Amino acid sequence: MEDKAKHDLMKTFLGGTVGVAAVLLIFLFVVYGRDTATILEQLAHYTSQLLTGSIGYSAITGGFLVNISISILSMAIALAAGTIIGIGMISQNTAIRWAATAIMNVMRNSPWLVILYAMLYLLPFQIHFMGGTYQFSPYLKAMVGLSLPVMANLAEVLRGSIEAIHMGQWESARALGYKPLQVLRRVIIPQAIPRMIPNVMNLYAMLVIGSSLIVVTGTTDVLSVAKVITATQGEHLATALYIYVLFMFFLYCFPIATLSRWYERKILETGQ
Repeated sequence: MEDKAKHDLMKTFLGGTVGVAAVLLIFLFVVYGRDTATILEQLAHYTSQLLTGSIGYSAITGGFLVNISISILSMAIALAAGTIIGIGMISQNTAIRWAATAIMNVMRNSPWLVILYAMLYLLPFQIHFMGGTYQFSPYLKAMVGLSLPVMANLAEVLRGSIEAIHMGQWESARALGYKPLQVLRRVIIPQAIPRMIPNVMNLYAMLVIGSSLIVVTGTTDVLSVAKVITATQGEHLATALYIYVLFMFFLYCFPIATLSRWYERKILETGQ
């Protein structure tokens, strides 16, 4: 049964990848006609720049790897902050619960682009601390800006997963003498984590896609590099470049979405 599930997973991934690649190739042929082969050669030439921001992979100065690194760091911040907010949302202290819920609602229901612009202007360009001057780069501002809405969504996921655990688990743990935080740490959260994983994976995929917005902060991401190439090589290459960028995001996010669906089905089948 496990082998069949893995086979179906691989079949879905390969089928989706080949299918999307074929559709995009057909679209390129419709746009460029007989010049499609030449356009594909140019895309291959600029692949290193689109991935790393440099020619020949000589250094990582921008490109798609910046999008990935920001998404990973933003997810780490969001996981830590979202856990705190999520626990605060189920706190028995009314003030803490209301404050956590308010933060979650504001960040969860605000457009990501607006939050990024807010961080761009709210956060200082440099900080003076203990005699030293520290730059607050666009990269750091983008990282903070992306982590806030994801933090709010993760907090809601955590709250929902915790409240989905049967109350009998709480009562049994209390009967054994556990304090509320001990019940949460040793009994409830270990059971809630498997339920959270598919949603966390989907949120990370959304975060990677949302990282395309960081171009507004001045961060040298893949869209910034594509704009520079278009400006230097001419707009005739623009359509192909952005289709190629789209395919990069797809190749990174589609496996995550596929694994998420597979894991969700596994949880439903096993009841864990």
